Amino acid sequence: MIQPEKEVSIAPFTYYKIGGVASEVYFPENTAEMLELLQKLTSRGTKYFILGGGTNVLVGDGYWDGAVIITTRINHFAARNDQLICGSGLESSRAAEIGLEHAMSGLEFLYKLPGSIGGALAGNARFDNKNITDALISVFAVHSKHGMKRFMASDLDFSYKHLMIVHEGWIICELSLAWEEGDVDVIGKRMNEIEQFRNVNHHFDFPSCGCVFKNDYKNNIQAGWLIDSLGLKGMKIGGAEVAPFHANFIINTGNATARDVQNLIGQIEQIVLEKTGITLEREIRLYGNF
Repeated sequence: MIQPEKEVSIAPFTYYKIGGVASEVYFPENTAEMLELLQKLTSRGTKYFILGGGTNVLVGDGYWDGAVIITTRINHFAARNDQLICGSGLESSRAAEIGLEHAMSGLEFLYKLPGSIGGALAGNARFDNKNITDALISVFAVHSKHGMKRFMASDLDFSYKHLMIVHEGWIICELSLAWEEGDVDVIGKRMNEIEQFRNVNHHFDFPSCGCVFKNDYKNNIQAGWLIDSLGLKGMKIGGAEVAPFHANFIINTGNATARDVQNLIGQIEQIVLEKTGITLEREIRLYGNF
């Protein structure tokens, strides 16, 4: 089995730049190593959690007496005529760049999307009116009990911010995404527009996890608009602040702890419930010890 790095701070591996020390950190480089690692950790009863690019997560400040599996070295890719095959640890934005390099269109929406392509699929990421599952052909995943399996997109149960196999314990290791021949100038122009949009809207000005809460599309409720309507922009606890530029972002202003962010999330949920009767659903995932 691959050997771990010992006593590692997790903060540098998250977009929040928050997180305590973990007893063991593993960096598998392929599907076989991931499966072997899952089976070994499970058999010896070691608790673990998995990080891709470290977005959409908040890791506790406390010591994690267990393992963390970081997928960023599973970053291989192969460009085919009709699809891009890529490891789950490949950066989402890099997938779009590969499309531009090969004059292939269909993945521009992934440009400047924070995190890994596996994490994007696990959360059914969406931007520019396109979900990643709209481009999905197949997924190759591993499970500590069930081994390796390829899932075709038509076999999967997915919805807004949700992919069922992830909740069943499957770990995404590789995916195939559809693309088609395009015009380099058109592809590049759209990617530039996406980058400008994110810059103008301050998406990368401070460490954050992106959107903290899910939107409720069934009832036409935008979480950011709802939080903003209650005057919560700028609300602070310690170093955590409801972003003045986007009410569904909680930013790390420089010295935020995981407890600061967690408490601010709780305050927002409580105020929204008391003022509107609406229960917000979290998009952010909490790992580690708080």
